[in-house]
Formats: sequence, structure tokens, C-alpha cells
Amino acid sequence: MVSERDASTATDDGVTDGVAVDGGSTATDSRDDATYDVVYRATRDAMWDVVGTAVLVLFYVALGFVGLSVAWTGLGFGVNPFALGIGLIGLLVGLVAASRVYVLATE
Repeated sequence: MVSERDASTATDDGVTDGVAVDGGSTATDSRDDATYDVVYRATRDAMWDVVGTAVLVLFYVALGFVGLSVAWTGLGFGVNPFALGIGLIGLLVGLVAASRVYVLATE
């Protein structure tokens, strides 16, 4: 005759049929915890990637508008070499910002 203890396949660590007898964790619980941690980190990283990309695009758009407005003003005077140089720098900043927005939008 088989006793109840033998039939329940209890092990030395207090785990009976996948259920912890003395409140300890089982292998299934630790695997679920590890899966949860991986999924949680991946979701959090994905959300911050989206938010971060959106903020970066908005920053580049604002930078592009400022750069192009400086370029418009600087290149509009045309006579003063200092204003012309500032206008060219503004134009360069605006073009770089526009290219960065294009790269971020097409990724």
C-alpha cells in the first residue's frame, strides 16, 4: 500500500506537486516572475522609446523653426557680413534639424 506522502511526490525542499507546502516559491513561480520582469522592462523601454522619440522630434522641429527664422532674418539683410554669417549658421541648423526629423520619422 502506498502512503499519502509517497503518492503526493513531496521533495525535500517542501514542494508538493508544484505547490509550495511551507510558503516557499516554486520553479513555476520564479519562471513567471522572470517572464513578468522581462515583459515589464520591454514594455517600459518601448513606451519610453516612443515618448522620447516624440519629444526629440518636437525639439528638432522647434530648433528648425528657430534656425530658419534666424536664417530668414540674417540672409534678408544681405549687406552686413556678420548678419549674413549668422543667417548661414541658422540655415545650417535648420537643415540639420530637418534632416534629423526626417531620419526619426522614417525609422
